[in-house]
Amino acid sequence: MRATAEVFGPIALITVRIVVAALCLSLFLFTQERKQEFIKNWHSLAWIGIISSAIPFCFLAYASISLTAGTVSILNAMTPIFTAWIAHVWLKDKMSKLQFLGLAISIFGLTILVWDKVSWDVKTWLPILSGIMAALLYGVASNGMKKYLSEVSTLTKTAGSLFFAAIFMLVLLPFFLPDINVISNTQWLYAIFLGVVCTALAYFIFFRLINNIGPARSVSVTFLIPIFSFLFGYLLLGEVVTMRMWGAIAIILFGITLVLKIINFQNTPKQA
Repeated sequence: MRATAEVFGPIALITVRIVVAALCLSLFLFTQERKQEFIKNWHSLAWIGIISSAIPFCFLAYASISLTAGTVSILNAMTPIFTAWIAHVWLKDKMSKLQFLGLAISIFGLTILVWDKVSWDVKTWLPILSGIMAALLYGVASNGMKKYLSEVSTLTKTAGSLFFAAIFMLVLLPFFLPDINVISNTQWLYAIFLGVVCTALAYFIFFRLINNIGPARSVSVTFLIPIFSFLFGYLLLGEVVTMRMWGAIAIILFGITLVLKIINFQNTPKQA
């Protein structure tokens, strides 16, 4: 996204990404069993597809235009925080005091990360807020899948949600058409790669995880995103990774481990 969002524009890039992903998986909806699942659950698949793919992808693509890939990935890594908080409010999966402490620690780490990028200028805040909103929507969608689509097969959830997300994006596309003459073949390949590997394949694996271990533990995979984003941003895009950024990510991830009870001091055996 960092290498393609500016030339495509966020809406056009995400349209290509989601339509390619939907085409990769749409054939799976034609079997009799999945067709019945799709029809029965189309309303839940529609809104979850829009808030788990279409809108957050656009937010992240917009943020990628002015923020580094590493910074965007950190904002994305806030997803477990929102997932746990929304489960606390919506699904009544109550958070402990230690989890709320973890939430505060992660927000503190996020503040350190973005401190040198913010000002009173709205244009400076919008990319950061866009990344945070994407993480919030991922949290809503993950809990929504647990509540409304837990009995639906992984393929139906993946293909069905992307189908409706593609329709949503195609409706928006005519208002945000890019100049295709300035898009290189490499950038087209990047956009297609986003659809096939980073969406179709990744979402199939992710939705299967949600079925097997639940949304809160599944979204913990976002811990790994900043590490790879920093690495590839440095190797491929020449982005600078500072010690302050590493310190901020350490604080954020420590807070998230408390929220997800990966480290739970309340259950630590007492010394004799």
